[in-house]
Amino acid sequence: TTLFRSSRRVHGLAGALRGAHPAIVDVTPGFHALMVEYDPVRIRLEHLVSLVRDAAARASAAEEQGRVVEIPVIYGGDHGPDLDAVAAHTGLAPEEVAARHAAGAYRVYCLGFSPGFPYLGGLDPLLSTPRLDEPRVHVPAGSVGLGGRLTGIYPGGGPGGWRLIGRTPVRLFDPRRDPPALLTPGDQVRFVPVDPAAYADLEREQHRESPALPAFAPGRTGLRILRPGWLTTLQDLGRRGYAAYGVSVAGAADQQSLMIGNWLLGNRARTAALEITLTGPEVEFTGPTAFALTGAPIPAELIPAAGGSPRPVPGWTSVLAGPGDRLRFGTVTAGCRAYLCVAGGIDLPPVLGSLSEDLFGHIGPLGRPLQAGDWLPIGLPLHPPADLAGRALPPDAIPAFEGEAVIRTVPGPQADQFSAESLARLFAEGFQVGPLADRQGIRLIGPQLRPDGPAEMLSEPIPPGALQAVPSGQLILLLSNRQTLGGYPKIATAVFTVLWRAAQLK
Repeated sequence: TTLFRSSRRVHGLAGALRGAHPAIVDVTPGFHALMVEYDPVRIRLEHLVSLVRDAAARASAAEEQGRVVEIPVIYGGDHGPDLDAVAAHTGLAPEEVAARHAAGAYRVYCLGFSPGFPYLGGLDPLLSTPRLDEPRVHVPAGSVGLGGRLTGIYPGGGPGGWRLIGRTPVRLFDPRRDPPALLTPGDQVRFVPVDPAAYADLEREQHRESPALPAFAPGRTGLRILRPGWLTTLQDLGRRGYAAYGVSVAGAADQQSLMIGNWLLGNRARTAALEITLTGPEVEFTGPTAFALTGAPIPAELIPAAGGSPRPVPGWTSVLAGPGDRLRFGTVTAGCRAYLCVAGGIDLPPVLGSLSEDLFGHIGPLGRPLQAGDWLPIGLPLHPPADLAGRALPPDAIPAFEGEAVIRTVPGPQADQFSAESLARLFAEGFQVGPLADRQGIRLIGPQLRPDGPAEMLSEPIPPGALQAVPSGQLILLLSNRQTLGGYPKIATAVFTVLWRAAQLK
């Protein structure tokens, strides 16, 4: 009850701060903590602190009566692979674990970790089970899990460390809904066991077709994807204002390279571009276009539509392409991610205010990486393409991609939970990027650093560049597509202006 009241106060304060000042970029509420991201150019810290105190005094902590929402769930088997392990931990039979879980009445404390993920309080104390020591790389959508004293539901597929005991066919998050999340803080949830036949029927009812991409219009300038590359996605500077629903900022992993490419083309800084990972695509221009390649160095050649020899394309330079010209990429020679920016940007309807593809939350205009056959319309450029040709970044301003990086950090919110020896090892020893690295974060191979106290905690908002220590002592550096909330201690936080260096490590 105390935790629920704390959560209501946090959400009351979050509501009071939204729109309170134009310098407040985003507000992320958790159980007992609130993260306020702000623009230090537009407001002084002491002014912001005063503003937060005033908002806290005005915010209502009244506990409104939420809805009662029934969630159908099938327990055990492939749908709940950890049910037997939970039974062994609790000393109960698997059937009794399922029965006790379904008998509970749960309150939604907050949403986070992934879009629409509800943290539910009210779990039977006998069912309390610690998280996995090593999070799963992939958890199926709809999975119902236990994490310590809480239970929750994974709305979409992705990594996760909770014990999975069942699955629901209900769609908890849909970016085409308003609001996009099915549950809100204060709602009461009841789980209703169903059999496989009923589960299958409900799953069919919940299915929705993905929106169709625009078809190619003759004479319209755009990009036709002939070969997608290893992992090519649309990215801008990310989406803001939806963190309370658990929606990640996402956006370009290397924001610096994206913004420079847009500057070369006269675009606004947040204009969407193609983020290329390791191996690049082959695209065809369906109209005259000015473009620029930035980020990790990658061989590219422009193949004229009228025939003739391909010509190499320099990086960090505005280049003109004509209708039917093809741009063919190779593999990055250093770094990890390159960017193809076009004058006018990609002209698709934004999803929750952004064109960024959030592969973790399955949010974006496509909801996936680019595929062969896709066609992306290009918007009207702010300047005639011919006037942009040849604009280039000075050679001494081009960043180096050397395969290693020094990442400046500040102490993390839980740095005081680590010994002086652990902190010394963090800054004295080197780390290697492990094989599990993506836009969400990179797992580091190096000294194992464990907190002196519990390895788990109440989930709280995660800043960009957070360095989490999982129970095994392994560190994870979180990048642009990080989750909004997390329950592992954060030993340090990378300085935002150098985070792009980490995003270029592979």
